[in-house]
Amino acid sequence: MELPDGFELGVIKSDADLEELIKFNAVVHGDDDPEEIRRQIDNLPELDRESNFYIRDLGNDIIVSAASAIPCVWMYENIPLTNLELGWVGTLKEYRHKGLASALYTHFEEILQRGEYHISTIIGIPHYYRQFGYDFILPMGRKVQLRSDQISAPKDEADKSIVFREAHHDDIPSLIRLYAEHSKKMLVHAARTKNLWELQERFHREFEQEFKTIVLEREGRIVGYFRLCVSGAKKQDPQGLWLSVMENSITTFDDVLRTLQYLRGRAAEENICRIDFVGPAINNLCRVAQDLGGHVDIGWKYQIRIPNMARFLSQIRPALESRLNGTMFEGMTRELAINTYEHCYLLSFVNGKLATVNDIGMQEVGEYHTFRAPPNDLVRLVLGDYDAEELRTQNIDFIVSREIKSLVETLFPKRDSFIAYYYC
Repeated sequence: MELPDGFELGVIKSDADLEELIKFNAVVHGDDDPEEIRRQIDNLPELDRESNFYIRDLGNDIIVSAASAIPCVWMYENIPLTNLELGWVGTLKEYRHKGLASALYTHFEEILQRGEYHISTIIGIPHYYRQFGYDFILPMGRKVQLRSDQISAPKDEADKSIVFREAHHDDIPSLIRLYAEHSKKMLVHAARTKNLWELQERFHREFEQEFKTIVLEREGRIVGYFRLCVSGAKKQDPQGLWLSVMENSITTFDDVLRTLQYLRGRAAEENICRIDFVGPAINNLCRVAQDLGGHVDIGWKYQIRIPNMARFLSQIRPALESRLNGTMFEGMTRELAINTYEHCYLLSFVNGKLATVNDIGMQEVGEYHTFRAPPNDLVRLVLGDYDAEELRTQNIDFIVSREIKSLVETLFPKRDSFIAYYYC
């Protein structure tokens, strides 16, 4: 998309460019921490300055619109998915509705296609990004809200075999192990390297919030961890504050109960009445908090786009093949066509192996009508956010014939996913 006269697209190169960008973001994203983008550029190995781009008003010589292309890796079962996130998008109020954001996205799209990314994500405002093909798919903020008085006080003397303490650098291998144990329950989760763990434990910031990582230690072995912060807009008013358990991996029921009692005590110390537990429905701490009467808030979701579905389906080939094992489709040889009304993807299975995935273009009639899914509904299906029956109920354009319904349900089951914080 061409820019209006008097505007120019640029990328961040110099120190002066970066400082100007940070000042711009402080104005446009006033509730966020503008220094986060500096931490990312200075520390994330896959993110450089030129991944941040802007539009300048040449007449006033100021940045008026900007965005970032932030690469990371998500995991689909044990399969890496390269993700390019459109981040830090913003335009000065007086420059909106001039097509500047669309021009920025055109530049982002060039990076996305050049890098052959498997997915692209946005944490953004509702509806707007649908014009670029994004839709709300996977959870990022599901939480269980619990009053501290809904947690029973310990009846006996505190269990001295377990210690709660702040994590230190030497604990990182144990944190990695516990994160992996929790993540293996998910269909999709964010990859977190040792380097990223070290960065996060150095800065202790998630977006604009400061957190502490607390470990549960028994007889010298770390058996659980959680990240904790005090949240709320009115820091001077305890009634406007709550404790937020931003992430956790605790494996046993007894340790979950001890953690809840510890948090009850921390809430009392802070004069706070509410505790939020962020996590998927199958997270142990969230499950017990809900059992105790906690209120579930589905929170926000990632807006996701799969820029090349044939590439994506080829990438998840091992998962699709493994789902056939032990079922009536084990060892099958057949073709499955998935028609999105815009493209038709032909999956060719030979002896239970996915031999090829081909985009055969738009197919309107004939043999390619038995599995039809609008593009974003297909994304919901392959990412396990909904199953085929739910999608069929919600959208009459989603059609799976009876003959292949069991096969589609076998290949694309509904499963929990959760994307924990993956910046620094």
